[in-house]
Amino acid sequence: MMKVLRDDSTGELELSGTRSELMALGRKLRSGDGKTLLAKVPDPFPYSRSLLRIEIRQASGKVRISSSERGEALDVEGRLLFLSLLAENIEGFALEADQSDHLHVDYFPEHDYLTGGSGSLVVAIDCNAVQVP
Repeated sequence: MMKVLRDDSTGELELSGTRSELMALGRKLRSGDGKTLLAKVPDPFPYSRSLLRIEIRQASGKVRISSSERGEALDVEGRLLFLSLLAENIEGFALEADQSDHLHVDYFPEHDYLTGGSGSLVVAIDCNAVQVP
């Protein structure tokens, strides 16, 4: 099961899942709506805590990735076109990356699909996860 860990001091987020889970997340991002439940990690060290769900919503403008210090969700919102670009990056990573690779989704000026103020997200392949048939 996918998991998202958050460092409350920096706001950094790490999302990890199997290749098939990351592909499924890509499909959900392309749909522009939905929730995904996440695995609860009892001891998320070196992160502060484990989030409980991903919430995807359509909104105007580029994608904003966020999670409040007290929130339990990774929020991903934006126009469907930009959500699809994020999905394309995650799916490409899931298909082509080595298990030790990471995908960094960070805002910079002139970013193709992220808006300013979007949180930093690291995507990783969880090769130790047990897949549910």
